[in-house]
Amino acid sequence: MAKPVVLLIGGLDPQGAAGLTADIQTVNQLGGHAVPLVTCLTEQTADGLKALNPLSENDFAKQLECCTADFKIAAVKIGLLPNAKIAKIVADYLQKTALPVVLDPLLSASSGGQGVDDGVIDVINQQLLPYIALLTPNLPELQHLACSTDKQAINKLLAKGVKACLLKDGHGNGRQSSDFYHDGNEQFYLTTARYEFSVRGTGCVLASAVATYLARQFAMREAVVLARSYLNQGYLAAQTVGPYRLFQHQPLQLNRAVLPEVHIAQRAIGKTYSFPGCPQQLGIYPVVDSVEWLSKCFEQGIRTIQLRLKTDDNQLAQTEINKAVAIAAQYPDIRLFINDHWQQAIDAGAYGVHLGQEDLYQADLGAIADAGLRLGISTHSYWELARALTIAPSYIALGPVYATDSKQMPWQPQGHDKLIEWQQILGDTPLVAIGGIDVTRARSLKKTGVGSVAMISAITRADDYQAVCRDLLALWPEPDTPASALNKAV
Repeated sequence: MAKPVVLLIGGLDPQGAAGLTADIQTVNQLGGHAVPLVTCLTEQTADGLKALNPLSENDFAKQLECCTADFKIAAVKIGLLPNAKIAKIVADYLQKTALPVVLDPLLSASSGGQGVDDGVIDVINQQLLPYIALLTPNLPELQHLACSTDKQAINKLLAKGVKACLLKDGHGNGRQSSDFYHDGNEQFYLTTARYEFSVRGTGCVLASAVATYLARQFAMREAVVLARSYLNQGYLAAQTVGPYRLFQHQPLQLNRAVLPEVHIAQRAIGKTYSFPGCPQQLGIYPVVDSVEWLSKCFEQGIRTIQLRLKTDDNQLAQTEINKAVAIAAQYPDIRLFINDHWQQAIDAGAYGVHLGQEDLYQADLGAIADAGLRLGISTHSYWELARALTIAPSYIALGPVYATDSKQMPWQPQGHDKLIEWQQILGDTPLVAIGGIDVTRARSLKKTGVGSVAMISAITRADDYQAVCRDLLALWPEPDTPASALNKAV
């Protein structure tokens, strides 16, 4: 697949630490091709920005023509716009496109010194904002653009046409740094430990990383989480060169140290839960919709199962869950998870609860943890993975691994490579594979090393469910699986 082209509009840092230099390295490391469009040749040192030295309108316009003549641009990142004339040329160009655009509004250098004139702010507010997919201001820049720094300031910018805003918390204080994302519908915080040292060019890196992921067709919140992960990785590896700590550009290797926490509400930042653990390998993990299927699966030697009741009648759900817990008690070492109905699961004394991402908004996670129930969480994307890891559940499920017809899925099949990657990220946290898994696919899936495999229809819709159970248990046997259940295993 050809690399997507990212148009980078910004100033040249003569010391190679920020601006277009940082942008180019970011795009190239993250799988894009960088096309740099210079707005100005800055004069800056550790003492601050001395001069902007913008290009002439004609030179800038000619350069823009060169940048776009031979490439199909997939995304645009805008940094330093030194004057209103150049800002206007950029606005005119964007008006003719339908590209995802990330604007890092560099209205003053973080190192101090000269800033841009008020005319730039006027052009941004009046002409550029309607074309911006993501705006990434810090607090001072938000003040310049909206004349305030509260959440209403972001609403003002959204009202002017910005699709989403990521308010950076680099100028804050405290143990943690929490960037605030708001797109008019969804809001969340990306939280990381606040680093005790500053690094040049991090704002440029973050915006360029988002633009690259958007060029690669990632959804916005995915792009934001991955970009923040890339920023954290380079920050942690920063090295001293001259008077600076410089960002270290390298291919992104996702792990728990670099993934940000995702909090839906500010009051949740810093809040922790303590869910009991469960085995690293849960083995064969059917998802069934009736208590009758529980007994059938337990009799075959299956020990992990999820009851997913499709009812909004809480009283009926409580009755069925009570029956399920009573049936599970008749077998040794049963791990019975209840889908969605967390309060009924607590009241019945189930082994655990499984929640989808939507259910996390309503569930009382503290009550589930206090009751001593395990918690499993469904995930389908990096944003959802980061959110799940923030909660620290007993296990995390990834799906759909394969295409599935159990229900309409807005996600593409994850595949084996993603499954292997997520096992490396999760480490000791069990990972459950789910989605489109039958016996044939399970044989292939076994090679990934995953120890927990969930299926919805492979067993319950099988012509011979007992044979399917035997075949699956031969691949992921329980320590105490009855010999009779493996007699005909492949």
